[in-house]
This record gives sequence, C-alpha cells and structure tokens, in this order.
Amino acid sequence: MSDSIAPHRRVEAQSVLASTLVDDVVKAGPSKTIFQSEKQHKSLLGLNVATPNSHAGTDAAFAAKIQLLNQALLDIGMGKYQWLIFLMTGMGWFLVSFWIMSFIIIAPSAGNEAQFFFAGNNTDYLFVSLFVGLTVGGTVWPLMSDTLGRKQMFTSTVLLMGIGGLVGAGMPSFTGLCVVGAVVGFAVAGNQAVDVMTLLESIPASHQFLVALQGVFWGLGQLVASAVGWAFIALYTCGTGPDECIIIQQQQLFLPLRQQQGMALRMVDLRMHHFVPVSLSFVLSFYETPKFLPARRRDAEATQLVKDIALYNGRQTWLTEASFTRVDSTIEASEEELRTKFRLQSLLASLGIIGMVSLVLLWIAMGLNFILYQTYISNYLAVHGVGKVNATTVTRGYLYSRYLYTALCAIPGPIVASFLVEAKGVGRKRTGAGIAVLTGLFMLVSAASRSRNAALAFECIVSFLHYAGLATLTLYTVEIVPTPTRGFSLGVMGFFWGLFGLIGHIITTFESTIISNGAPVWFSGALWIVLVCAWLGLPMETQARAAA
Repeated sequence: MSDSIAPHRRVEAQSVLASTLVDDVVKAGPSKTIFQSEKQHKSLLGLNVATPNSHAGTDAAFAAKIQLLNQALLDIGMGKYQWLIFLMTGMGWFLVSFWIMSFIIIAPSAGNEAQFFFAGNNTDYLFVSLFVGLTVGGTVWPLMSDTLGRKQMFTSTVLLMGIGGLVGAGMPSFTGLCVVGAVVGFAVAGNQAVDVMTLLESIPASHQFLVALQGVFWGLGQLVASAVGWAFIALYTCGTGPDECIIIQQQQLFLPLRQQQGMALRMVDLRMHHFVPVSLSFVLSFYETPKFLPARRRDAEATQLVKDIALYNGRQTWLTEASFTRVDSTIEASEEELRTKFRLQSLLASLGIIGMVSLVLLWIAMGLNFILYQTYISNYLAVHGVGKVNATTVTRGYLYSRYLYTALCAIPGPIVASFLVEAKGVGRKRTGAGIAVLTGLFMLVSAASRSRNAALAFECIVSFLHYAGLATLTLYTVEIVPTPTRGFSLGVMGFFWGLFGLIGHIITTFESTIISNGAPVWFSGALWIVLVCAWLGLPMETQARAAA
C-alpha cells in the first residue's frame, strides 16, 4: 500500500466503523446489551478509555477490525473468563520467579555436593547456564507465537517446565544440573512473554493495568520458594565442609554427600508437580486470544471466540462476522502487505528510532544493572566493615529470613505501579521515569550502609522498586506494539534483557571478588537516573488507550 493511498483508506476505515456499529444496533433491536456499545467506558481511576481507529505499524483494515474488537470486549466487560486468564497467566509469572529463586536457594547445596566448597565460586556457572536459556527462550518463543499462536506456545512452555522439574530432581551431576538450568530458563522466559500477550489480548482495554498488577506473582514466587527452601534445604542438607553428612532426625538416617542434590531439587519438583496440573486443567479449555485471530485474518474464528467469551461470562455481544466482512468490502484487504512487510519495519513504525533505542536501553538496564548491583554492593560494604551475607558467613535462619524479607517487599511494588500507571496526569511513562530516579538514588545511597540491618533495608527498598519498574516496563512494551508484531517486539526486548543479564553473570562469575571499589555500584545507580531520559523519549503515552 503506497503512502498516498494509506491516508484515504484510513478515512474509509473510520466511516465504515461508524456505519458498522449503527447497522449492528439496528439489526439487533432494542437490547440493553447491544446499546452498551454507545457507552463511554472508564479506566480503573475514571479516565475515558479510547479505542483508536488507526495504529502505527498496521494497515487500515486491521486497525478497523481491532477497533471493533476492542469495543466489543469493552462492552462485554471483565468477566469470569478474563479473571481465569489472569490467574492462569499469573501462575506462569509465579513459576518464572519460583524457578529463578529456586536455583539461588539450591546453589550452595549443589556446589557443596559437587565438592566446590565455594573456593572458586563455581556455582555461578549454574546462573550462567540459566541465563543462556533465558536469552534464547525469551527470543524464540515470542517470535514463534506470532505465527503459531499464543495458546500453543503457552501450553508448550508449561509442559517443558514440568519436564525440567522431573529431570532435575534426579540429576546426579552439577554439569547435568547446569543443562537443566538452561532448559528451564528456555521454558520460563518464553512462558512469561506469552503470558503477557495472552492476558493483554484477552481483556478489555479498561483493565490493561492488570498486566502490571501480575508482577505481584513474581514476589509470591520468590516468597514460596524461600519458605519451602527454608523448610527443606535448611533442615535436611549438609553444611559446607567436605566430609559432612546430615541427620534426618525423625528417621535417624545418615545421608552421604552425594545424595543431597536430588533431595534439594525435589523441593523444586514438588512445587512443579503441584502447579502444572492446575495450569493444564484450564489450559485445555482456554481459547486462542481474540486479537491474534484477526491478525492472521481468521475473522470468523475471532467473532465466534468473542461470542463464546460473552456466553462464558453470561453476557451478550453485538459483534458478528458481518462486522468484519463490511470492513473488508470497504477497505481493500492488505494481506500481502501484512505477510511481506518486515517485522522490524513495523516495530520501527510503532516506536520510531528514538523510541526503539530508548526501549532497548531500558531492557538492557533491567537485565544488567540489578545483577551487577547485588553482587558488588556486598563487596563494597565488606571493605567498609559490613560482613557479607551468604551460605558460608551467616546462619541458615538468617539467610532465609533475608530471602523472605526481600520477597515480601517485592510484592507491593507492582501493586503501587498498577495504580500509578492509571492515575490522571501520571501514566506509564512518568511512572517509569519516577521509579528509575528512585531506583538510582537508593542504589547510590545504599553504599552508605554500615550494618547488615541497614543493608537489608536498602535491599528491600531496591527490591520494591525493581519489580515496580519491571511491571511498568512490561506493561508499556506490550501495549505500544500491535498484535501482528507483538511477539516479535517482545522477542527483541527479551533478547537484550537476557543477553545483558548473561553478560552480568559472566562478569560476576569471573570478577566477583576482584572489584571492591564501588565502581559497579556507582555505575548502576547513575545509569538508572540517566535512563529517565529514555522513559521520556518513548513515543506515546498508552494510558487509557486500547492496545491494538
């Protein structure tokens, strides 16, 4: 479609939308449900929700159809089906956090079982392997979802996580555990990306803030992993010496060192066995997302799906296949353009060069900064008399209590963020910018800690800000790009997040004890403050605006 024709067709799209809605209302008769299409819908905090008739990076036909679909979903409202989708995808976010935290918890026991005894910090190879999987999975699964669909990718990643738990529980070697880490990382990164798309494309625009609110499940995953780890590993594994064994007091059994790893990993497997069947019980009955189907020109399936959702919620919808047919009859369908247009070109059309660079920088910082900060702040504080906190320097009770405190502080972060992004005059961009400033400042100020309790307080604050910022960034990223290239955009951002997280772990693996002058801490804090410009450089505010 040439540039000279495109504006004319967008005008036609607007007129056909108006006539379509009117025709549907007339044909349907005086039904209360039908006339809700004329209602102005409100966001969480009372803002009018807009359903735009054009979207950068898409053609006019798709823009017209997605406007119809957004209006239909708003009229149906947030019902039982959407809340089940919220819980199901939230469970995916829970598992992502649970898995990553589980590897942190089992690393000391796994290293001890492998007879590293912490001298060379070889257990960090486990996290390098995990981030290799996270990088690949965060790139590949979203890309495939643009073609194969969100439902199929969700089911595949959940099954792969379950298989990883089964294999990991009986893994006899540290090398094998690293392989399991890569496989699990591959699954969980893809699952989180698909979760985000599945939720956003299934809920009405008035509830898009739920994407940010789902960040609560990150903190819950950490909390449960820490609590279960405390109960299992802290009580039933050896210390850090080469010849130690453990005593299970209830059975008076002595377990040799080489049998500990399976016990530690079964803690992870236990939770996987609990959550995978719960997930699958709903996975088998949930539908493809409503917005994915028009993006693949499966209009009949899309209209039937909206009817099924309305029926499941005990409501009605005015949307029919004829609604989409009238769009196609008025606007020449640009299927060939959708098929041949480069995805990167569409992404650039949505974000612009400055917006694209800004978003990539934010995801790079999200992947790199927190890893560097968490490692090197302890080195810096140790030089100034604050003892390090790890499995060899503190009691297990103290160590796991810190895990619990930081996990608890992570939970309210996304809750606060989900309200701020909906507040009038604040929105997504200003919320992200404000969180970035606070994150940078608290990172810098935390270097003044002179006790473990003070360091813990700053660790909790940074945890709160970390997950609030991550929830806001995830929401904006998934909203700004239209459905046909949403998976591609998340794949690009997931690649940079995972790659720089991997780089961060490689740096900390080989240089973790060498750098103690605080430079990485100053870098991490200063970078977040500078990245306020990146937030403000993003192309548009998506508050109270229906995603395409």
